[in-house]
Amino acid sequence: MEGKNSPLGVVSFGISVAVGCLMLGLFIVGGMLNAGRVEQGKTYPGQMIVGFIAIFLLAADVVAAGLGIAAICQEGRKRLFGVLGLVFSSATILGSIGLIVLGLMYTARLAR
Repeated sequence: MEGKNSPLGVVSFGISVAVGCLMLGLFIVGGMLNAGRVEQGKTYPGQMIVGFIAIFLLAADVVAAGLGIAAICQEGRKRLFGVLGLVFSSATILGSIGLIVLGLMYTARLAR
């Protein structure tokens, strides 16, 4: 019989859920900022802030994935939260990278 839940798994799950919600909010705010900006300039200060926050959140998600892997590898502990943390953080990382690539492709198409 397995023991208690792994603390690493619980932390991984918590970080991955928090980062997923924050990333969703960040993309919504970034889209609203982009839609409301004046078309005079190619850049605006909000782009840099949104970019830095996205990089920070992706780094936090990589940490959550690492903690999820560590929780899965622990002996004598339940692995549920470790697996959930790893799945959620991986989905957030892949989804964010996919949206970034999609945005870059869209921007490259507009530049032509």
